[in-house]
Amino acid sequence: MKEKRELFMRKAKKKTQELLTSRDGMVIHISKTIKDLEEVVHQLEERLEGMYGTYFPEFKMGDKERFVKVVLLFDKDTPSVDSVRKVIGENKAEEIVQKAKASIGAKLTQGDMEKIKELAETILSLYNLKKQYEKYLSKLTKEICPNLDYLAGSKLAGELISVAGGLKKLAFMPASTVQVIGAERALFKHLRNKKVNPPKHGIIFQHPLISTASKKERGKIARILAAKLSLAARADHYTKRFIAEELKISLDKRVEEIHKTVKE
Repeated sequence: MKEKRELFMRKAKKKTQELLTSRDGMVIHISKTIKDLEEVVHQLEERLEGMYGTYFPEFKMGDKERFVKVVLLFDKDTPSVDSVRKVIGENKAEEIVQKAKASIGAKLTQGDMEKIKELAETILSLYNLKKQYEKYLSKLTKEICPNLDYLAGSKLAGELISVAGGLKKLAFMPASTVQVIGAERALFKHLRNKKVNPPKHGIIFQHPLISTASKKERGKIARILAAKLSLAARADHYTKRFIAEELKISLDKRVEEIHKTVKE
């Protein structure tokens, strides 16, 4: 009994050490950190837009990073094209100067404006931190899972490994599971009620081949992409052979066939 317990403890210890020292463990941490940063930045962007909207409600911009930079540089009370020309271009700069002159925004105190700009500076620093982590994630995925990185890109490769719980677990998964990984809620909902359609894809929807495809094509493309990603993960974990170029050629060919079929 004692010998069995010791054997069990040795195996458990070895497995724990493998998990702690595995490089894909760092991929998981970095990927989750990027996701956390995205969520925090999104919330702070909304707060900044609300605060700045009190001061200059007429100013809107889809590019959030450039919006934050304008908040730091532009003074509605003394509008100047020169202050933001390099950030948003001549035409847009002229436009916001004209809007500033006719703005109905509130007159804020110097203290109010300082707090708004402090928030903008914090958001910019988070943008930079996120870019640094994305750059490091790219380095890690090229090192640990080059096939997956080549087919999916570092961000999606990192998320697949993160949600799966490691490269080994991802490599063990059938293509059908890889296809819907990240869509567990929708899958469980389908399993509970067969009248609800099963999900066609999970986080692999981020891949441009799926996200830019028509709704009729997405399911078919998702199945093919998942199959190729599954093969890539297995090659990265087991054989360490680089087969991504062959997989990409085959993938592009099948996707082109789907496009032609749908058009017909």
